[in-house]
Amino acid sequence: MNASSGPVPIAPAVLEAIPHGLRYRLADVLRLLGDEPSDLLFERLRRLQAEGAGWLGAAPGLADVGYWMIEPARAAEVRRRGCIWLTLFPGEDTARRLATVACDPSAPLPVRDQAVWSLGYRQARTAHPSVRWSDAAVAIADDALIAIAATETARGAITLEQLPLALRHVDHAGLDRLIAAAPALWGEAIECFLGADAARAVWARFADLGDGHRLRAMRAVTAALGAEAIPLLRAGAAEVSVDERLERHCLALSVGGEAELGPLEDELRPLQYADTWRQRARWHLAHPGVIPTVRGLRVARTTARLAAADRAAACAGAADDLGALTAFARHPEHYLYTMWGWMVRGAGDPARARALVSAHPESQKLVRDLYLRDLASRGRVKQLTAAAQSLAGADVGAFWLAVHGRPLAALELAATARLQTPELVAARALGAYRAGRADLAARVLAEDLPPSEIVDDDALPPFPGPHERWLTERAPDERPARTALVRGRDALLALAEPAPAGAEPDTASLDATAALLRRLGRGLPGSTVYLAGEFQHMDRGAIERGVEAAGARLVNGPFPGTDYYVHGDWCVVTTIAQLERQGARRLRHADLEVIP
Repeated sequence: MNASSGPVPIAPAVLEAIPHGLRYRLADVLRLLGDEPSDLLFERLRRLQAEGAGWLGAAPGLADVGYWMIEPARAAEVRRRGCIWLTLFPGEDTARRLATVACDPSAPLPVRDQAVWSLGYRQARTAHPSVRWSDAAVAIADDALIAIAATETARGAITLEQLPLALRHVDHAGLDRLIAAAPALWGEAIECFLGADAARAVWARFADLGDGHRLRAMRAVTAALGAEAIPLLRAGAAEVSVDERLERHCLALSVGGEAELGPLEDELRPLQYADTWRQRARWHLAHPGVIPTVRGLRVARTTARLAAADRAAACAGAADDLGALTAFARHPEHYLYTMWGWMVRGAGDPARARALVSAHPESQKLVRDLYLRDLASRGRVKQLTAAAQSLAGADVGAFWLAVHGRPLAALELAATARLQTPELVAARALGAYRAGRADLAARVLAEDLPPSEIVDDDALPPFPGPHERWLTERAPDERPARTALVRGRDALLALAEPAPAGAEPDTASLDATAALLRRLGRGLPGSTVYLAGEFQHMDRGAIERGVEAAGARLVNGPFPGTDYYVHGDWCVVTTIAQLERQGARRLRHADLEVIP
């Protein structure tokens, strides 16, 4: 496979930094880039970046793809997507090229808008650990963003919608001056980076800020000024809502200490919901000088500036900060839960995922795998089963149940999974073994492994393929189930842990074991069969008659839930991969006598 087939030549040495499956998908995208822009190109590019972000950044040479895409001769949507692609490669050259696009008044507005966002985006999220913004690259990006913001300030209107949000990542004196000059214009940009002079200017024109900016501005001003903010917070408090007055009192308490308890208590005395605010006051007294959302966001906005070794600890602290005040009330700004969720992901901590979900159940999807692992490690079988079903994570939930000593519940949940993933197969094998059926575990590992990733157009390799072996060597902790399956039975059994103290009892029924036995039995009566691909030499009619004689039913597409498929003389590899990921198994001569 040669990923250079397309408009952008990619050296083989560059490709060696990414796993084989991504090399194949990259080659497909590059081929499409050489044609007219299409929805197919954009969808495959989106999926490649979304699913491959954890590795693509390990190959800095792939920035050349983005550089080609953002050239002025390209279609506007190709250029915009190129700006997105370049978020994975935040070097000095990338910053300069994006700055050129962002500052070009002749470029289409959506392209400039995306270039602006890419210049500001300093979050690591799922990027490869080697992806890091250098100080030099940040300086180039900041200079461009501030220059653009200065032009917008002079115009008195913001034409690039992403600019204020991009500026939330910027800690620069030039931005402070612009905010000080026009606080109302840049209200959306006021969040976690604000200097003292800008903070004073913002407060002087606080009444001009829209309602959606006031809470962020109050917190940013207090964080910037410390005790100096106390008289500012008191001024005009009688003219604002009760909730805003209480927020002001708590912020004053955070930087002024116990001396500010009296004014807060005077405000609380007639209120019925005073206890919650008193609890928050105690938190501020225990954490003097801390405005937790501001401190947490300063980390969340700059994780890609941190050394890889420092990110997990920083994310853990930021997650705690972003969740601190939710013990007393929900965040009014929904995006804070998203930022909190990414900090939990960066910390890789199941317990912190539990805290997030407890405060904001809607965040389950963002931290799904960590949350399911936490439930299994605490023996919450019923809660895990329900969550796994609602989050389309039956395979992951079943795997962690099997690891944490609830094998029958694991097999029962696994029976509901829709995709044949490494987690599902590991759950079946480990669950069967721990349920006393070592024979079934051995058969799963011998006969019912997950499909490997596609690495070329010729055929789907047996598991483990080159992609899986490559990842097991370089990132064994990325997906423990996949690594265990590649390394074999002993590695899988080594994952087993005793059930936690106080765990809910295991499922009492053996039905799931029987269902696994039926799956491994490869019985044809009542099953569905798809004839995949072209049948030129094989006798399709004879195969159809044989399938029907065996009591099976033919289906006319690779639909989910199909039990078996027959591989024709030729079939596109993506169809076979789709079938096997959906759990369909290949029928061979021993299963149906008419198959050659």
